[in-house]
Amino acid sequence: MNFSKLLCLVLVCSEPFGQVLAAEQTGETCTGTAGTTVTCKRKKDETVKLTIAGTANNPVRWKKGTTTISAQAAKYELDGDKNKILTILNLKEGDEETYTAEGTSPVEKFQVQVVDCLGGKTSEPAGLCQGKPGGSIKLGLSDDGSGTSLSWKKGTDTIAISGDKYGPVNEATLMIKNLDDADEKEFTGGPTGSEEKFSVQVADCFGATGTVQCQGKLNEALKLRISDAVSGSKVVWTKEEGVVPASSQKLGTKDEGLKFPSLAPADAGTYKATYGGNTVSFAVRIPDTKGTSESDTKKESTENGKDNSGGGGSSNSGTDQVNLDKGNGGGLSYSPALLVTVTLVHLLLQLAA
Repeated sequence: MNFSKLLCLVLVCSEPFGQVLAAEQTGETCTGTAGTTVTCKRKKDETVKLTIAGTANNPVRWKKGTTTISAQAAKYELDGDKNKILTILNLKEGDEETYTAEGTSPVEKFQVQVVDCLGGKTSEPAGLCQGKPGGSIKLGLSDDGSGTSLSWKKGTDTIAISGDKYGPVNEATLMIKNLDDADEKEFTGGPTGSEEKFSVQVADCFGATGTVQCQGKLNEALKLRISDAVSGSKVVWTKEEGVVPASSQKLGTKDEGLKFPSLAPADAGTYKATYGGNTVSFAVRIPDTKGTSESDTKKESTENGKDNSGGGGSSNSGTDQVNLDKGNGGGLSYSPALLVTVTLVHLLLQLAA
């Protein structure tokens, strides 16, 4: 490949990349730029409004990738003069795509990115990011540094590429997979001197106030955690009408988490976490894993009782069998056939007389 071809390839590949990085927005309203693709980064379950900056001579036709968006779709709202605003509701990962506003001159494009949490500058509180054990979360920079090189750190350690743990480590988003207790760290990302912070928390049940319902599974792990920032003394864990199981583990520098490595029936109950004048309750429930309800158990017990009562005895199939009726004060009871025979004999004797 000669130098001119190489230079052309570099320019073609870098142009859209530079445009995207140069125009990132994280507010609810994401405003376009004529002839440029802007990046609109928002958190899951939130809303983003793609707004055209230029003029439109005709009603704008919006496309997600190559698919035309219908105004009747429950996912979208079209507003403004000539449909210049496209609102995407309840953002999910499937909404990540390039959206094109056709009908503008020049055409405006929006690259929508969806993350679990956005970072905060080192001078601001860290962005809170919560996930469940074994799950994944996606961290996103609110400002990617306009194309400068960036990196990610877990605590003080620079994160290296790992196919089964981390996504790309040199982009404005970082996917953390297979979450575990060791991921409860402060992550930082971004260009040197302009890093953003993320406070990652991992648990099955989170709570800061009130009572949280937590359903676990027998013989499986369950982790409870304070989702608030704990300052001062450590969290005190107690159990109503009982004691905290000795098999449980307190996790975190302030005992923010309480983990049951393998749930037992006796672990069910309500646990209280007290810290800094606050109290959070976690109601731990363990459903029956045998698939047998109380009524089924009673039915089985009754059927077993019937089998046992007749065990080893012979069947009373004879028509002249006389049995002892225990329910009639120990008196004699006769089979119907024997009673008929006795009655007929009695009548014959009366006629013979």
